[in-house]
Amino acid sequence: MKNLLTVLILLLSSITLFADELEWVDAQIEAIKPPRDGISSSKINAVRDPFIFLKKNKDESKKSKTGSKPRSNLKKLPSNANKVSKKTKVLVLDAIINNSALINGKWYRPKDRVGKYTLSNVNRTNIILSYKKKKLFLTTDSKNKNLKFKNN
Repeated sequence: MKNLLTVLILLLSSITLFADELEWVDAQIEAIKPPRDGISSSKINAVRDPFIFLKKNKDESKKSKTGSKPRSNLKKLPSNANKVSKKTKVLVLDAIINNSALINGKWYRPKDRVGKYTLSNVNRTNIILSYKKKKLFLTTDSKNKNLKFKNN
């Protein structure tokens, strides 16, 4: 009988403690129910772009130096102006994640075309682009001694 009475007392005291704990939870829920004011759309739109772009277009750099729009070149063209010069696009490997490579700001997967090249192989730190018999090797290894990147 004493054991039964002891168990009953323990059971009632634990129920009381549990009820107090539930009251605390209810109070916390009531505290977060009222709607909270957020930031208005006009304030969000007024925030400046947080990204810093290090490279400027030639037109933008001329504009910022002179303080006005770049003028069109009305001078007489030189005699060799009729010659067509081919400009090769520089390919820069920015990042490699899983089996995808970020080249010049655009993501590519194996067998995708990057200009005239085809992405043939993606490794952890480098990729291979191929065009006919030519192979182009791009890597994420930095040649700058001041920057350290860990390629694992």
